[in-house]
Parts: sequence; structure tokens; C-alpha cells
Amino acid sequence: MKKFTLSFLLVASAIVSAFAQFTEDKPKLVVGIIVDQMKYDYISRYWDNFGEDGFKKLVDEGYFVRNGQYNYAPTVTGPGHASVYSGTSPAYHSIVNNHFYDREKGKSVYCVDDDRYTTVGADTKNGKKSPYRLAVTNLSDELKWASNFRSKVYTVSIKDRSAVLPAGHRADGAYWLDDKTGNWISSSFYMENLPEWIEKMNNAKKRPIDQYLKSTWELSLPADRYTASTEDSTAYESLFPGKSEPTFPYDIKKGVAADRVRAKSGRKYDIIKGTPYGNTVVTEMAINILDNEGLGQDNFTDLLGVSYSSTDYAGHAYGPQSMEVEDMYIKLDGEIATLIKSLDEKVGEGNYVIFLTADHAGAQNAGFMRDRMNFEAVNIKSKEDTKVIDAYLSEKFGEGKYVASNYSGQLYLDRNLIAEKKLDLEEVQAATAEAFMTMPQYAAAILGKDLERNEYTLGYKGLIYNGFNPRYSPDVYGVLKSHNVDYGKGGTTHFSPYRYDTHVPIMFYGWKIESGYTHAPHTITEIAPTICSFLNMNYPSGCYSDPIIIPLEDED
Repeated sequence: MKKFTLSFLLVASAIVSAFAQFTEDKPKLVVGIIVDQMKYDYISRYWDNFGEDGFKKLVDEGYFVRNGQYNYAPTVTGPGHASVYSGTSPAYHSIVNNHFYDREKGKSVYCVDDDRYTTVGADTKNGKKSPYRLAVTNLSDELKWASNFRSKVYTVSIKDRSAVLPAGHRADGAYWLDDKTGNWISSSFYMENLPEWIEKMNNAKKRPIDQYLKSTWELSLPADRYTASTEDSTAYESLFPGKSEPTFPYDIKKGVAADRVRAKSGRKYDIIKGTPYGNTVVTEMAINILDNEGLGQDNFTDLLGVSYSSTDYAGHAYGPQSMEVEDMYIKLDGEIATLIKSLDEKVGEGNYVIFLTADHAGAQNAGFMRDRMNFEAVNIKSKEDTKVIDAYLSEKFGEGKYVASNYSGQLYLDRNLIAEKKLDLEEVQAATAEAFMTMPQYAAAILGKDLERNEYTLGYKGLIYNGFNPRYSPDVYGVLKSHNVDYGKGGTTHFSPYRYDTHVPIMFYGWKIESGYTHAPHTITEIAPTICSFLNMNYPSGCYSDPIIIPLEDED
């Protein structure tokens, strides 16, 4: 009996030892960094102006996927964050756009709005959010399950959707900036009250964000160092509040005083989002989460999702050719260096893994394309196109407002009207496609019915197919010609299935990642299964992508 007991204990000890070794052979912390509207070529274009400890460290010491692509359209923030963390496309996770027409509700809805919940951290409505529209599990969810809920998951961004969608359904905290109070807020979906340390930050007499409102955005380097950009003032940029020209420096305090729109709505802190300080407050909050929540301090891998969104605001306002965007990335390079240094100090070098990508890239300014590239590009207005389509359908099927919603060619028909008139939906879709093609700004029009019954794999049809969800997607896709944008004359936007909107950086750094790069094609939906393979756990439920094969250091 004693021999049996001893043998049993030895075997049990060996099993426990082997299990401990297996479970410990993984990073203590995953840090997911998403840079909003980051084009792939920003790394090479701005390389000479970066420091040694930010983007250069990630490239030189990490693994750089140089041909990283979005494999669906439309390319916008909500679907981007959902896809990176779930490892699948809108066809499966159902976040088809930031805002989209809900046929059941008969109105446009926002991807993370949820009136069942309340704001935590401020007396505003900005926290009534949840991930309930995310129809699959994501990396954060799978991490929770794999650890029997002992892993911690936190996300932070100045945008609500950029915090909510990566956080998944069981996060310990998802935080975003309230543009009315300057507070960090959350939703009652996650918690009843903010942690005491966040309450203390929000209620402090001298908050950093209030100091930033009184600051000035100045160039990081002498103006002649910005060789990747145009001259400082061009016709392709929007104006900062209180400015008559889009030129440095930008006095934020004067901007607040001059901004009547934000003053009327009480959203004075919103102006911070369009300056580098929007990224700074995210870095500060991420480090505070590390400090106060003890991330990466045990054998249960934690996750910290960090989304930098001020880059998107700058791109929309000034365009990718501007000095403002270049300076935004020079300053972001410093933020990333600060975050890496903090991770080394608090978690330990080699104990964490970072992945960095973008939620989409961005188009060039249409005016810039016309004037300086001799390329025929136009700025369209969806409202004008809708009038053309409604008139065409009225002439064919009788008077009526057939278009329920249309943005940048994503058109939803009023199916109730079609039913009342006893029309065939596919016939009306086909006529709508005909109407699109009467307008020269469109390259193609694709019927929702065709996307339901056919499978497309190549070109923009393949990307639109991957983004098509029968319940939530449009009836007809009008595909704009290259560099035609549904946007104003200043700055730029993103939305299309073209390469300038889909090509993004994908980087892995830390833990056992060996330095290197690949030009092989990979998609952003391969990031989540790659991290899952590092952590020896299941892939998210809708993930049909394989992990990227990344060289790891030999343990011996």
C-alpha cells in the first residue's frame, strides 16, 4: 500500500510539474495595440524621424508582416477592431459598419450602443454601450475561458467602440474618454462602479487632460525634417477651430474658445482627440491599468488592449500627405516607446508579447490626387446619389422613397415599401444597381442576393463578400472608383476595398519572438489565432484563419 501511494504521488507530482511547465511556457501579458487609420507605408515614410525605442524597436527586434491586409470591406473602425480580436470578418461577427441600418428597428444603429446599460464614471449618456452585437467570441473571451476566469482583461481608447469590441463579453474593464467631462468612463455592462483609483484620477484637481486643453501642439522637429509631407498649408486640409490656415502651431486653448459647435453640445474635451494629446492620455491610462490592476504578475496570462485613435482624427482632418499626420506619428512613436519601457519595468522584458496593427488604412485626398497626381478623383455626396437612385426607382416602379439608408454606396432598400407594392426584392436590387451605374463615379454595383448565393474570392468582390452578413448588410453595394470618396475637400477618409484602405502593418514583439519579416500575404484575421497558439488555447468561435508562422527562440 505504501509503495502504491508513493508511486501515485510520484506520478501525480510529475503530471503537475509537466502541467505547470506547459502553462508557464507562455507570455504573462498580451498587449494588443491598434493604431487607427495607420497606413502600411507610414513606417518607411517616417522612419528617419522615429526614435530608436518605438516603431524601430518593434521592426528591428520583432517580426514584421509587410504584406498585412484587410480581407473584407468596408474598412472602418468598428469592424476593424472586432475582426482583429475575433479572427474573423463581419460576415461572421456581424459588426458590419460603425453605423448601419437595422431592418428590424427601421433605423440606423451604432455598433456598440445599448440602452439597457448606463454610464459608469460620469453623468452623461456616453457609457450606454455593450458588445452584444458581436456575434462570436474573441481573443479576450477565449482567454477568460482558458484560465477559468483568472486572467484579467482590460482595454482603453478615446473611442468607445475601440475599447468595447476588443474587450469581448467578460472583460474586467473597458474604458474610454468622456468628451463632456474629460473623465475615463465605462458601462454598467462591465461594472457598477469605477475602481477607486480611476475615481481618484477623475476627481483630481489637477488632471493632465485639463493641462492639455491649455497646451499647444507644436512640431517635434524643425520643419525641414518633414520631407515625407507637403508644405505646411495646403488646400487639402481642414481648419482647426480658431485658425484661418492649417499651419503649426495649434493653440488648443484658443481652439476650445473658438469652437462654438463643441461648446453648444458641451463636448469641449472632444478637441483633444484630434491632437497628439489624445494618444498621450491613452498611454497614461494604459500604464495606470498596469500599475493598479497588477497585470502580468502571475502564471495566468492577462490582456491589455490599447487603441490609439488620434491618428484617425488627424487623417480625417489633414490627410496622409500633411505635416500634421507625420508629426502625429512622430509623437506616437514616443508614446509606444514609453509604453514598452513601462512594460519592461513592470512586467519584465521577455514576459509579454505585443501585437500591433491598424483597424484600417486610408485614402489619399481626392483634390491632391487631381492636382498633383493628374488622377481623376471626385468627392461625392451620398445624399445626392440617393436622390438619383430614388428617382430612377420611382420611374420604374412608381412613386416612393425606396432608399432607407445610403452611405458611400452601401444602400439599404425600404423592404416594407417593396412588400406593400408587391415587388420582387431582387428585381428592385437589380434596378438599384442599374441606377448606380448611371453615375460615372461608380465602378460596379453588387446585389445582396448575388452575395447570398455566390461565393467570391478575388478582387473587391471577394472583400465585399467577406464583409457581407445577410441579416445586417446592405441590399446593394455601389463600389466607388479608386480614390473617389464620400467626404469633404479637406482631409480624407477610408471605407473602400482598395489597397490604400486595406494594407496595414502587422507586428509581433517580445516574449520569444525572433526578429525577422515576411512579404508573404497575411490578413488581420490571422492575428487572433496566432496569439491563441502562443497561449495554447482555443481560437475564437468564428475564426477560420490559421496562425502566422512566426519564428520563436529555441528554448535550449
